[in-house]
Amino acid sequence: MASDASLRGRVDSPHQTDRLKIILGVDYGTTFTGVSYVTSDKTSIDDIDVIRTWPGDGRPVEGNWKTPTIIAYTTENRGATRNHWGYEVRRGMMSCSWTKLLLDTSAETSEFDDPSLRNATGSALFHIPRGKTAKLVCQDFLTEVYRFVVGNLKMRMSPEVFDMTPIECYLTVPAIWSDKARAATFEAAKAAGFGARPFDKIRIIAEPEAAAVAALRKDLRPGSVNAVKAGDNVLILDCGGGTVDITTYTVRNIFPSLAFDEICVGIDLDCSTYIDRNFLNLMAQRFGVAFETVPPKRKGPGSEFMASFEKAKQSFGSSDSASFDIYPIDLQGNVPQEHYDEDEAAVILSRTDMEKLFNPVIGGILLLVKQQVDSISYSKGKQINTIVVVGGFGNSDYLKRELDTWCKANGEIKCIRPDFWGLERATPGVLLCHRHYGVTCGMPFRLGIDDEKHAFTSWEVKYCAGCMEWMVGKGTELSDSTRRVVSMTRDWSLGRSCVFNMDLYSCRLELAPERQEAAGITRIGTISVDFTDVDMSTFRKRMTLTGVEYELRFEVGVEFRSDEGVLRCFCQSQGKTIGTTSISFTDVAG
Repeated sequence: MASDASLRGRVDSPHQTDRLKIILGVDYGTTFTGVSYVTSDKTSIDDIDVIRTWPGDGRPVEGNWKTPTIIAYTTENRGATRNHWGYEVRRGMMSCSWTKLLLDTSAETSEFDDPSLRNATGSALFHIPRGKTAKLVCQDFLTEVYRFVVGNLKMRMSPEVFDMTPIECYLTVPAIWSDKARAATFEAAKAAGFGARPFDKIRIIAEPEAAAVAALRKDLRPGSVNAVKAGDNVLILDCGGGTVDITTYTVRNIFPSLAFDEICVGIDLDCSTYIDRNFLNLMAQRFGVAFETVPPKRKGPGSEFMASFEKAKQSFGSSDSASFDIYPIDLQGNVPQEHYDEDEAAVILSRTDMEKLFNPVIGGILLLVKQQVDSISYSKGKQINTIVVVGGFGNSDYLKRELDTWCKANGEIKCIRPDFWGLERATPGVLLCHRHYGVTCGMPFRLGIDDEKHAFTSWEVKYCAGCMEWMVGKGTELSDSTRRVVSMTRDWSLGRSCVFNMDLYSCRLELAPERQEAAGITRIGTISVDFTDVDMSTFRKRMTLTGVEYELRFEVGVEFRSDEGVLRCFCQSQGKTIGTTSISFTDVAG
């Protein structure tokens, strides 16, 4: 038996204090990671500092505002006296990359991890050392980032000032990610040091949300060339190293403060790394055994070979000239001469080759943009005014040129690409729930509708087991600290466990099914409610053949927009919070 109710509340903003603090933005990407920060006594986005000098001999001479998301362990690299990360990872090192994608087992990571890609790169991609997990590898990388950032801040502020200054950290994740992946990222980041001090805080936010904040603050602010006004609709196209996310916001207010809301459930695609994947597959097809026998250290992430290709990706599209690109790698045996320069020991790609690598990905992105634009026009009767392109792949000139062409052909939509984006202390007033969330429970049995095989009786009332009680629906507006509760009952008697577990489910279908076994429903976690310290005598009871049985009536609630940006659970009965409640994503596939 269950019923749905809504509790509305608001947690006081952590920004409602005059105490000096550091606002830290961490763009933790699949292929690259960036960090920006600003102190709370600064009010202009021009005061944001972006870390542009990262450690390592492999960094560009002119500096780079991101470092490669890659780590090489001392245990796997002979002669190494410590772990190496980012630009410190040198050619020939066994390293771990693209590990972030493995945090989300609900995303279609199998598409990235296909046999052809494995054959092309050996074990370089998705490599997890023995004794480690994807979460621990991500934690180790973030630990290195945290140590470097802390050292940087201490030099700027002095160790004494830093030690007494709170840090408010915003860590970005793909909008596509499951709650399990968000929680895993949160836990890994906290274990790495972010938000670990008693007065520090950490919040997980979606990448398009972070991009919207920065773009509206800087590139679209009043007085700028691309200024937006109240009522405008801005589509954020976040093309990262592993995922593409599209989310649209409407601007409610510009002055005296920025206010904007999400107006359409975002859509996403795992495709950015497809260009690397397509390139490696092309190499395997074109050169066969000669390429497959090249050691993974010389053709995988961090190698000179892939670094050369990365530079070509970034520059491709900046000129219409039919130039050739060369990527140094030694190949032995019979190889096609038109594709390989023996004197230079280098692979040769034509402009046509590059277009074939890019076009499938570009086509997928343009299709997503069209779907979002059409959806908003059809369901909301609104038009997109501006498309903001961000993310690592968003820097591609070829992608930008194709987007500009599409925008001109579809209503003269303005398309901009900010120079950079950092985080500030603004969040959308309203976000939309991207999934249905609910629990399974027994509902009053409906004669002639429900199947008798699901029937059971409790306290002389007939119920139907396995029914879904949806706590919140896909597309529901989520304001700060939105909560939903569902009423539950449990039979309990002395000698039985006081810990009750119930599964939490989600569904991305437009229409949520009625039953738990229906297609499209995914178990995302287990909610545990501990009644050990609860006085059971306050509940209804009856005598049975085995002794006294109690009917526990309580409500389980979920915070869908907590301060930390991850799901939080609670339990209450008779108007009071009781017991302890937690949610675990361990060993959950969704």
